[in-house]
Amino acid sequence: MLLILVSLACNDQSGLNRVKTPPTLWIDSPAEEEVLRQSDTEIPLLGRVKDEYDLPEDLQVTWVLDGGEAVDATVDSDGTVHGSVPGDLVLGEHQLVLQALDQDGEAGRVVGHFTMAGPPGAPIVDLYAPDDGTTSGIAEDITFRGRATDTSTAVNDLFFEWFSDLDGTISGAVTGSGESILITDQLTEGEHLITLSVTDLDGEVGTDSIHVIVEGGTTQPEPGDLIFSEFMVNPQVVPDEDGEWVELYNTSGRTLDIAGYSFHDDASDEWVFDASVLVAPHGYMVLCANMNPRKNGGISCDGWFYRQPMGEAPPTGSGHGSGVAIANNDDELELTAPDGTDIDLFDYNDTNSDPIEDAMSFGLDPSHMDGVENDDVGNWCVQTTIQSGMTEAGTPGAANDPCF
Repeated sequence: MLLILVSLACNDQSGLNRVKTPPTLWIDSPAEEEVLRQSDTEIPLLGRVKDEYDLPEDLQVTWVLDGGEAVDATVDSDGTVHGSVPGDLVLGEHQLVLQALDQDGEAGRVVGHFTMAGPPGAPIVDLYAPDDGTTSGIAEDITFRGRATDTSTAVNDLFFEWFSDLDGTISGAVTGSGESILITDQLTEGEHLITLSVTDLDGEVGTDSIHVIVEGGTTQPEPGDLIFSEFMVNPQVVPDEDGEWVELYNTSGRTLDIAGYSFHDDASDEWVFDASVLVAPHGYMVLCANMNPRKNGGISCDGWFYRQPMGEAPPTGSGHGSGVAIANNDDELELTAPDGTDIDLFDYNDTNSDPIEDAMSFGLDPSHMDGVENDDVGNWCVQTTIQSGMTEAGTPGAANDPCF
């Protein structure tokens, strides 16, 4: 018997067709909705392609950007697809298509999106008014004008902030469309470095600065403007009549003069300053029983009070009164205006707690430097720092040690 075997091939000629499927594609870079930065170099594109029957290099693979002309891609044998687009694409969202055609005529595609932002860099800031070095009087309006642009953030999304190196952040500016205008009469006396700081959505900060000078002259202190902040009551290296001193702090933005004011306690001690004694805005005034650092323990003094008893006789024209002796405990420090108004009063009746120590000054915590909080003896403590040139602990004319 004759056996005939017939082989049937699964191809187009056999009449048995394979199932045709389009290529499968992926876009790996840029990632979906990724934000890219403009640059001078091309942006690389990276994808993958796979086909059921054809090798990757046999596929017709192209990239299409924003519906434009298809650009041939480079395909590796493992299916990795390469390409590139210009680095200076316009700002905004872009569409990227990766497509492939196999030898059966089947087409596959994948669509991705990315956003082009401006190149990295801080905002460009221009503080253009007033002129650098402008001088103004205290409590006079000064108008500041600034503007900014940024390569990646719209001007309405920029954050503007005004700052003085003397007064800190300055509020009240009107800002919009990349411009900021600040009109203020609140700058304290002195030379200010005014800075306009602008932050973009990427957190990058640009600045521009100018100097302005605010001249205020001198004024008399009002209640709370000048407060007691430190004092030495019982020095040990030098006698009390030479080593006693008090420090006052100017909480205001004005230069203060205490001519005509009296320093006293609640009893009979009193000294009236006939001559001017000045203290700068946010500065310290140190009043001493003896102005000579070689006799007073190395203290640099701004003014003198007559220490009674045993103090040196008052110089002519310096002041008048019975004099002041600062008791080692249970006493008061008081500054009063010529009309009798109390400017500041500190009562350190310490009979129970006895916080004052020999050879150490007693100081107000730096975080409580105002005319209300300095009334609380709990905000005071002995000072342990010994400044250069001094013989005992204290910080006259400088920031106090903190109280813990």
